[in-house]
Amino acid sequence: MIPLFKELAEQPQALRELANHYRREPGLLDLPTAQVGCPWVFTGMGASYHAAWIGALAFGSFGLPVQAIETVDLIHYSRLPEVGGWIVYVSQSGSSGEVNPFFQHLPAGNKLAALTNTLDSDLAKQARWVLPMCAGEETLIASKTFVNSLGVLWMLARKVAGVWNNQETGQLEQVADHAEQILAASAAIRERFLAFYDPASPLLFLGHGPHAATARQAAMGMSEWAKIPALYAGMGAFRHGFIESVRPGLRVVMISPPGKTRASALTLARELSDYGARVLLIENGQLHDVDEEPFEGPLMDEFLSPLLDILPIQIAMDGLAVAAGIEPGFRFISKVVRQL
Repeated sequence: MIPLFKELAEQPQALRELANHYRREPGLLDLPTAQVGCPWVFTGMGASYHAAWIGALAFGSFGLPVQAIETVDLIHYSRLPEVGGWIVYVSQSGSSGEVNPFFQHLPAGNKLAALTNTLDSDLAKQARWVLPMCAGEETLIASKTFVNSLGVLWMLARKVAGVWNNQETGQLEQVADHAEQILAASAAIRERFLAFYDPASPLLFLGHGPHAATARQAAMGMSEWAKIPALYAGMGAFRHGFIESVRPGLRVVMISPPGKTRASALTLARELSDYGARVLLIENGQLHDVDEEPFEGPLMDEFLSPLLDILPIQIAMDGLAVAAGIEPGFRFISKVVRQL
């Protein structure tokens, strides 16, 4: 078993361990009440930011005031209020290059919560509240830490919104079961992506809302591991101009799980196919072509779909790297990025 797939295969168990941890320690999600009207701020970089982005949209879906901003932009272009709502900083290591500059930017009266996999990190030590990722050891791309971050933020949104029903950890375990089934089909997924991919064509990932964040995570992963320049866009933004770049043979991967925007996604998929693009859809981790019947598996909260939708992308990036003979690892960065 190659190193990356070994870590990918550990994701279901990491998710189960997360569910067990928060079942034993439900008080971890009981952050003290934020000041009324003050927004929650979610921040991070790379995969951590993509998880923060999805988490912010989950909060927003409940009508909670929220914003998501990359930490480097928060440092350089934003001013945090002196007091008020919580700032949730998502960081696997808690020690990347943005952490200490962020502390210098953080007003003394602010409430900082750290969602991290490293409980003795600088970030965890400075935070008023710590939310463990419970992802175990991770040495390569963000896989276990990404899905576990999504799991924590989904639970936190439900807690803060007051819709907690004590079924959440069980739902995460069900997602882990589905993830295991997807990973068990990795050979077929890898083969399908290898047949779909064309090195002469750009590779474009599209999604709406939280699935746009999944699309960006997918494009980053393809660039990071398979060394393939990949593009991403939100579907709404894509229609407002980027669509003019479509040409026959363009490879498009659309993240379109059941939810509020699925009908819009399927309409765009058929349209792009008519323009000559090759389109592959991902729905709760299942693959299908435009002319195939949409996925009709068990329904789940739309904000849990990203935990499954990223899995075939991870399998594909690993397969493309192996097929191209790319040496596993990083060329220009490390697991923890230190440069601001």
